[in-house]
Amino acid sequence: MEWYTAADKFTEALASSNPTPGGGAAAAQTGAMGCALAMMAVGTTLKRKATPEEDKPFLMQSLNRLASLKNELKNYTKKDGEAYDAFLAVQKLPKDNAGRENAVQDALWQAACVPADAATAAVRALKELDAVKEKVASIIFSDVLCAKYLLQACVRCAVENIRANQAYLKNPDRTEELEKQINTFLKSC
Repeated sequence: MEWYTAADKFTEALASSNPTPGGGAAAAQTGAMGCALAMMAVGTTLKRKATPEEDKPFLMQSLNRLASLKNELKNYTKKDGEAYDAFLAVQKLPKDNAGRENAVQDALWQAACVPADAATAAVRALKELDAVKEKVASIIFSDVLCAKYLLQACVRCAVENIRANQAYLKNPDRTEELEKQINTFLKSC
C-alpha cells in the first residue's frame, strides 16, 4: 500500500457523517504526525557525515523518545473514538436507570481525559523537539518547524475537545482539574 492511501482513508473517515473519528482523533493523529516528522529530521541528521560524532548518542536518544511519543499519540487516535462510543452507549440507557447519570458523567470524564492525555504527550514531544532542534541539520530545519506546528495544533485541538466534554461535567473538582490542565497545555504553545 502506498503511504498516501492510509492518509486518504483517515481523511475520508474524518469527512464522513459518522461521529468518529472526530476532533480528538484528528488532534492525536496530528500529534503523531508531528512526532514522525521530527523523527525524520533527527534520523536524517544522524545519517549525515557532517553530524558530529559526539551529538549522535543524544540524537539517538531523542529519536527513541519521539518514537515512543508517536506511538502513544497513535493509540490516542483510537482511544478517542472508543471514549466517544462509550459515551454514546451510556446515553442510550433508560432515563429512569438509577446509575445512568453517574455513567454519563464517567463517560464524559473519560472523553475529556483522552484528549488531555494526547495533549500531555504532545507537550512532552514539543519539549523533546526543543531540546534537539539545535543539533538538527540546518538543511532540514523546516521540517523541525513543521513538526512543532503540528504538535501545537494537536495541543490546541485537544484542548477544544476537553472543553467540549468539560462543559457537561457536573463535578467541580473534575472541571477544575481539567481547567488547570488546559492552562498548562496552552502555555506550551
